[in-house]
Amino acid sequence: MAMQQISSDSKQVFASPLLDRLSRCHPILPAILWVPMAATLFVMAVRDGLSVWTLAGLFFAGLLLWTFAEYWLHRWVFHLEFKSEALNKMWYPVHKLHHDIQERERLVAPPLMSVPLFFVFLGLFYTWPGMPYMLPLFSGFIVGYLGYDYIHYYTHFARPTSAIGKGLRKRHLQHHFAFTDRWYGISSPLWDYVFGTYVREGERSERRRANESAVA
Repeated sequence: MAMQQISSDSKQVFASPLLDRLSRCHPILPAILWVPMAATLFVMAVRDGLSVWTLAGLFFAGLLLWTFAEYWLHRWVFHLEFKSEALNKMWYPVHKLHHDIQERERLVAPPLMSVPLFFVFLGLFYTWPGMPYMLPLFSGFIVGYLGYDYIHYYTHFARPTSAIGKGLRKRHLQHHFAFTDRWYGISSPLWDYVFGTYVREGERSERRRANESAVA
């Protein structure tokens, strides 16, 4: 399964040069933005007097919640199909562009995407479970997001030698180039197994299935 060449150049996908620049992101930027935020939330939770077990439990619950949010967003938002071709064209830069072109500055989420999602999830966590329990929960959620962003970058850029790294990369490249309706989880395959969107042993790729249908 050959991987497309990762380009150091960036294809302009928006007519506005400013909007196009905002749609790209240097790989270090997510860490600069979100590590201090996750740390601040956790320190606030400690200062609110939550027990060690409560802090740890909610933090790891946040990590788990992120893996579900990642799966949900990737499957039902990023791969959204509209009946209108015009809407599909407008939605193309959100994610499907990434399936066609792998660029270094489009392998992690830019603030243009991550900041609005941050406020959406902030509002949800503030509603439930509310303060102060949302603090370590949301801290873990943000750390989970950072893990996803950098694992995604890793699967495209690195040549892993460990079994875990090879598995992460294999699953994501299968999603890109053979099974776009499988392996929506990037940082974890958990929800793909829960919802049955994993590649089964001997399963034929979309291209082979299409070719067999055309011949039949």
